[in-house]
Amino acid sequence: MTYQLIQLSIQATDNISCPHCQQNIIDWAEEQYVQPCEHTLFIAMDVGFEYMTDEFEQTMPRSVDDLHAHDDQVNMFSEITQSTYPDYLIVKSDLGIEGYFRYVGFTA
Repeated sequence: MTYQLIQLSIQATDNISCPHCQQNIIDWAEEQYVQPCEHTLFIAMDVGFEYMTDEFEQTMPRSVDDLHAHDDQVNMFSEITQSTYPDYLIVKSDLGIEGYFRYVGFTA
């Protein structure tokens, strides 16, 4: 396993900040609430991706376009954890819909 998983006990409407630089990556005060910093590798939900670096996508078995084309058949957590990216952190939080989550990946 090359990733570490941290489960956040926050509400779906709470901001999520980078563990390295403390920038709000999910910032509900901003019109564009997705605000990746230089440490952000991806921002995903069980229903699709909101952001992903090319560098991280190249380490995944399937492309983002392929995943989105089959999003009704994809387990997003399983897909992002199959990445061969060396040492990354996944922050998991509630998406506000029963059984759905948001995953934010950061460099380790």
